[in-house]
Amino acid sequence: MKNLFSGKATCFLLALLLSGQAQAQDEVLATGKRVYLITCATGYCHTPDGGAGGGGARLTARGFNLDYISRTISLGLHETRMLGFANVLPAEELQAVIAYVASLNGIAANGVAIVAKPPVALSPAAERGKTLLHDALRGFNRCATCHEVAGSGVPVADPIVAVPASARDLKQLKTAKVATVRIGKERMPGLVLNQGAARTIFYDLTSTPPVRRNVETAAMEIQAGSRWRHADFMRTYSDAGLEEILEYLRAQVP
Repeated sequence: MKNLFSGKATCFLLALLLSGQAQAQDEVLATGKRVYLITCATGYCHTPDGGAGGGGARLTARGFNLDYISRTISLGLHETRMLGFANVLPAEELQAVIAYVASLNGIAANGVAIVAKPPVALSPAAERGKTLLHDALRGFNRCATCHEVAGSGVPVADPIVAVPASARDLKQLKTAKVATVRIGKERMPGLVLNQGAARTIFYDLTSTPPVRRNVETAAMEIQAGSRWRHADFMRTYSDAGLEEILEYLRAQVP
C-alpha cells in the first residue's frame, strides 16, 4: 500500500512538472509571437503568420533546424535584408522569437542557445560617424532614414555589403535598383520590394522619408533606371563627415 501511494505521488508530481513546463513553453511562444509581430512582421519583411506573400522569405514548414534558425535570427544573413538581432533584442525576447519561429517548423525549442555577436570596438572617428548617421538634427536628411546599421535605422534600402573607399566614391554611387514607376498619370522613382502577380510593394522615393506603397500590379508600370540620385540626399554632410560615416560602416559591415 505504501509503495502504491508513493508511485501515485510520483506520477502526480511528474504530471505537475510536465504541466508547468508546458505552461512555461506556451508563455515563451506567446512572447515570441508578440515580439515577432512587432519586429519581423513589418509588411516589407515577413508576414504575420510566417507564410508566403511578404518581402522576406516564407518561414513556415521550411524544414529549418534549430541551429540554423538560431544563427539566422541572431546574426542575420550576409548580403540579404535579414539582419541579426543578437545585439538588438533583450536575451529573453530573442530566445522567445527563436522558439516561435522554430515552432513554425514543428520544432519544440526548449532552452534555446543564442549565438552571441561580440560588440564592435569603434575608433573615435567611427563613433563620430555613428552619431552623424543617426543625427536627429538633420531631420529626415540623414542616412538612418533609409539605412539600418547594427540594428538601428530604417531598412528601406538593402543591407550595406560593400563600403565605398572614400566620400567621393560614396557620392558617385550608382542606384541601379531604383526604377521609374508609373501609376496612371503619376511618375516616381521607386525601390521595388516585392513584385507579385496581384500586387506590388515598393518605396516611393519622391519624398523624404520614402513612402511604402502597395499597388495592384496590373495598374502600374515599372521601367529600369531613374533620375533619382543618392548624392542628392548627402548635401547636409561635409566630406569630412561622410568619411567618418564610412569609418563607422567599415567597422560594422563584414
